[in-house]
Formats: sequence, C-alpha cells, structure tokens
Amino acid sequence: MAPLRPRWNPMSALGLEQIYSLSLYWKSQEYSTYSLKLPMDQVSSLFGQSRAGLGWLEHHAMAWVPEAISSDSYVVDLGPRGVQEVQEGLQRFKELELDGHEVSRHNFHLPTLEAQLEQACHEVHRGRGFVILRGLDPQQYSVEDNLMIYLGIAAYIGDQRGFQDKKGNMLTHITASKDWKTPPELRHGIHTTKGLSWHCDIGVDILALHVRSLAEHGGDTFIASSLTIVKELEALYPHVIQALQEAAWPIQISGNPIPRYILAPLLHMDPENNHIILSVDPGRLGVHPSTTRTDGTSPIPPLTPTQLETLRILNQVASKYRLRLDTKAGDIVLLNNFAHLHARDAYSDPGQGQGRHLVRLYLRNTALAHPVPESMRVPWEAAFGPRNGEGRYPVAPALEYKAPRYTAGSAAFPLDDNDDVNGDGTA
Repeated sequence: MAPLRPRWNPMSALGLEQIYSLSLYWKSQEYSTYSLKLPMDQVSSLFGQSRAGLGWLEHHAMAWVPEAISSDSYVVDLGPRGVQEVQEGLQRFKELELDGHEVSRHNFHLPTLEAQLEQACHEVHRGRGFVILRGLDPQQYSVEDNLMIYLGIAAYIGDQRGFQDKKGNMLTHITASKDWKTPPELRHGIHTTKGLSWHCDIGVDILALHVRSLAEHGGDTFIASSLTIVKELEALYPHVIQALQEAAWPIQISGNPIPRYILAPLLHMDPENNHIILSVDPGRLGVHPSTTRTDGTSPIPPLTPTQLETLRILNQVASKYRLRLDTKAGDIVLLNNFAHLHARDAYSDPGQGQGRHLVRLYLRNTALAHPVPESMRVPWEAAFGPRNGEGRYPVAPALEYKAPRYTAGSAAFPLDDNDDVNGDGTA
C-alpha cells in the first residue's frame, strides 16, 4: 500500500529532530509526561472548534470513573467447581488429539461455566468493558496445558483470534527473560522492565492477558475508560476532540523494504450506536528513529505541534482517570481495547525464579463486535483479516531474543515483516 499524501503543518517552526524528541514523552516510564509548554491562547489558536455532541456518554456503562469501582466488582471467581470443570474440559480436548489452533467452544466443553463466561463476555462488550477471570493456578499445569486452558476459555469470549505479527504468531509472551542476552534498549518495550505509557493495541477489539506470574515489585497494569476521557475532553478541551478525529495522523504500518504509513484518525464516534473507538499507540505515530535518513529527514511526516499537544492532553486526562487492576497469578484479564487505554509501571523481578510473565491474545466476537470504520480498517485487517496458515502458538518465551529492526512499546504489530513479536528469530 502506497502512503497517502502527507499533510505537513506550515505553522511549525520546529525541526524534525526537535519534533521527534518532543514525541518521546509518551515513551517515558513515568505517567507525568513531558509538557509542550505553549500558552493556552496559542494552543487554542492551533485547534478548530469541537464537532462533538456527547450527551449520550453521560450514563454509558463504559464511561466509568475509578472512584466508583471496587476490585471485587470486576473479578469473576470461577470457584472450585468451575476450576474442576476447566480441568475436565482440558482432558476431553486432549483426548481428541487436536492442535492448539483447533480449540473452540465446540470442543472445549464448559457446560456449567458457559453461562458465566457469556455474562463476562457481555460485560466486556456492553457493560463496563473489562473483567478478570480468577481461580486458576498456573503452577498446577504444564506450559502446554496452561495454553490450552487459556485458549479454551478465550473461545467463549471471542470466536476469532487475531494475528500479532506477519509471521503468524497468535500470541505474545510479555516478559523480560533473564536468559536473554539482547540489551533491553534493543527490545520491544513489552520485553523490558520499563514502564509503558498510555496506549491501546491498534486494530484490536478485545485484549486478553493471562497472568502466568507477577513481578516482585511494580509491573501493575492500569486502565482508563476512553469514554470518560472523551467526555472530559469535550467539556474542557473540545478542540482536542476535533484534532483526534482528523484523518491526519501518520500511523506507521510497515518498515520493510521502505517505511510506509497511512493518515488516519485516532478517534471515531458513532453516537447513533452509543459507541466510540479511541485507537492510540504513540510508538506507531510519526517519525521513528529507524526510518530517519542520514540527512535528518524522514519519509514519514513528524507529528505537528498541534498533534503533540493533543497527545499531551490525552495522556494527562487518562492519568487522571486511571484504575489499577488488582491482578493475581492465574488471572485472565479481558479488556475492551477499543474503549480503553492501558499502561504499565516499571517493575523488578526476583533474583531467582520466574519474573513477570503475561500471555497476550487478540480476540473478536463477531456477534457482539461493533463495525470497524473504514478509516481504521488497515491495522484491524492486519490482525483479523484473511490470512493463509493456521498461526503459531509458542508455548513459552523465545530462548534467544532477536533484536527487532523497529522497536515499539506495545509491539502491537511489528513494523518489519521479518520481525517476530516474541523476539524469536526462527522462521
């Protein structure tokens, strides 16, 4: 796909290097971000007027605030009987001698849990937008069985699993293995112990995370309601709403053999169906250092001062409404990715034994999912569009980590066709 014609901001007096350095605030380990210090009268002059009418958000279930949510309100306890049923479902599936890509709700039977999981699925799509399934102990199962259980339960949430790179990986191990020799600065952010600022996995309906083990200190996952964020932006920063809706954001989609990008909006609003999509991954926006030429120019346009200020305000509001998820080993986190941003703080692992380890799946429920607008379909097609092959399901993190050509915080979809989302250099 050839890049669309870039829209350069003629008002910008900043050079490419300056603009890129300003965009680095989103990659900070801290939630207090770099501030592009422009007087508010200048900021206002950069933006147009809001086109949003968002009264329908006032009583929307997903427009939650953290003060109103207790940890027990979003945790679904499977209970001893439910765990036993999962084990029975696993045993029956193994007797079928099928492969992991064949796991579905039709062959991983959970007759009693089915209603409970369907209710959780409805909560993710039509309710508050997130749940945690609790009760499993990953230490009781082999790595293979942990994966089969995860896929079996996930099949009741989404009937489609999304690709996570162009090599066909269907899951990602989010960890920082002590065995890896590749320096952390050469890895994707998810494969380090650094914090990750606010983002979503672009083009993904439902984000699922299986918590295999926790860090010794830190490593908490935070979420913020995109609907609440947008509601506050409409009230206090209406100009930001328009900026987010403009199809002028350069989103990197490939770096091989030459950098390619699209111009797309970050915010889509559908008031007729009480639905919005906020799709932001700062690691994919604007100039990437690996795409910069020796003369300092780039085939990808930099973010404008208007866009940088928009991201600063967005980050500020997300931090205001952040909720820390109280996770435990064995939890399965289910998040409506189109309706939430998420972040992670820095962490440290124990000197011995397993450190923080999460396994990521991309899910879509064709019966409950909202249509994806045409302006946002390119990254969505990369995950859920037609693809040859059955996909790869690595049961454990790569033994050796191959440094990707293009690093990104979320590693939602590697830019280079030859990069592996798990850092595995094997074909």
